[in-house]
Amino acid sequence: MTTPLQTFPEQVATHQYLVAFFYAFATVGVMLGVAAIILIDAGLVKRQNLIDTIVQKVLCTFISGAAFMVVGYGIWNWQYYQAFGVPDSLSAAIKDWSIFGNNLLHFSQNIDPKAVAEADTFQIFSVFFFAFAGLTAVLIQGAGLERLKAGANYITSAVVGAIVVPVAAYLTYGSASPLTNAGLHDFVGAYCLYMVVGVWAVVLAWRLGPRHGGVSAPGHFSLLTVGVLLLLLAIPMFVIGCGFLVPEAGYFGPTLATSGLGIVFTNVFMSFAGGALTGGFLAYRMRKPAFILLGPVAGYVSCSALFDVAMPWQAFAIALAGPFILAGGERLLKAAGIDEPKVAPLALGPSIYSVLMAGIVGAGVPQGGFFGIKEGAFAFQHAAVSFGMQVLGLVVIVALTAVTAFIVTYLIEKTVGLRVSHEQEVRGLDPSIWQVSEVPSRELAGLTPAPEAA
Repeated sequence: MTTPLQTFPEQVATHQYLVAFFYAFATVGVMLGVAAIILIDAGLVKRQNLIDTIVQKVLCTFISGAAFMVVGYGIWNWQYYQAFGVPDSLSAAIKDWSIFGNNLLHFSQNIDPKAVAEADTFQIFSVFFFAFAGLTAVLIQGAGLERLKAGANYITSAVVGAIVVPVAAYLTYGSASPLTNAGLHDFVGAYCLYMVVGVWAVVLAWRLGPRHGGVSAPGHFSLLTVGVLLLLLAIPMFVIGCGFLVPEAGYFGPTLATSGLGIVFTNVFMSFAGGALTGGFLAYRMRKPAFILLGPVAGYVSCSALFDVAMPWQAFAIALAGPFILAGGERLLKAAGIDEPKVAPLALGPSIYSVLMAGIVGAGVPQGGFFGIKEGAFAFQHAAVSFGMQVLGLVVIVALTAVTAFIVTYLIEKTVGLRVSHEQEVRGLDPSIWQVSEVPSRELAGLTPAPEAA
């Protein structure tokens, strides 16, 4: 006979559920973003690579997310265990917040609020990170379209989810993280998501080499369009979930900078607008309609670090430069002989620009520490945003990611192999791997393999 667990009614009060549903909504937004990226990349590949692209991206999403759940959430929470002076803080955080940890083995009403206040919210936030780890992996995979081996992709995704995302997030994301607590500022994840993705994409594309036959125009412009529009729907959903929603106290950014939910939401759409205007200009100037679609996304990434400290007019003005940075990054990589026209130009340059602008726009804004801590190294809002810390964070993340990406990619290259065979690439991955000779719409509808030609 089992002993009934103690119930704590304050964990399931109405306001607790409202906050929990807020973060559940944001988590669904991240997964919608993953679906959007899958459609975008499916729209960029040749017809004979469509099915393999989708299969790889779906599986790498969940491999990375599952790998994160093993100890990744515990590593990220380590910062708060340090802030509250918990002995053996890293092991204690992992013991509590791994997928087998105490706080993910009990229902919220059975967890003492003195140990974990708002337990439902923190449990849901583990899935929020699960989804972001998947989003990181699916973006990185986009740098190897039409030539990256599935096995190499899956190994990379596991490493990214288990190690890269947790460590980068611990260093730069959260109010008590080592760099944030010293004055580094971020909001959506310009450092631990977009910068990591951009650097890794450059390394991966460099080691893979260019595609045979070069980069072609989008094979399915309609898929690309639907994907981008879905992404524009997803972004506002998950962006608002990046902050702390505190009933009767207000809305705070992840660094605990004082902000406002309405301003953050407005800033997102102002970043879309700024990027759309200059993206449209470049589309007509360069005769590339994809810039009309990617312009708002570039504007968003350019503001991703500062949504909580900027005003709408500032977000709009900053976003105007995003598409130009995207175009410049594309030309730089092309000149360097690196076949990576989308992921790195869209993520790396705009994210660097974003963190630097956050250091200017948000200079001096109080942040850091944690609620309820009144003195010491982790006192609530004891630090201030500084441009110098933004630069330091940039150097740390770029260097760590570049070294890690090179080591992982090089080891994969020398063991299981990084790139598909020349024959498979020329023939197409769908007929080579999935025994599909062509992929007309009638077959895609049922995913039924077509017989190979004799």
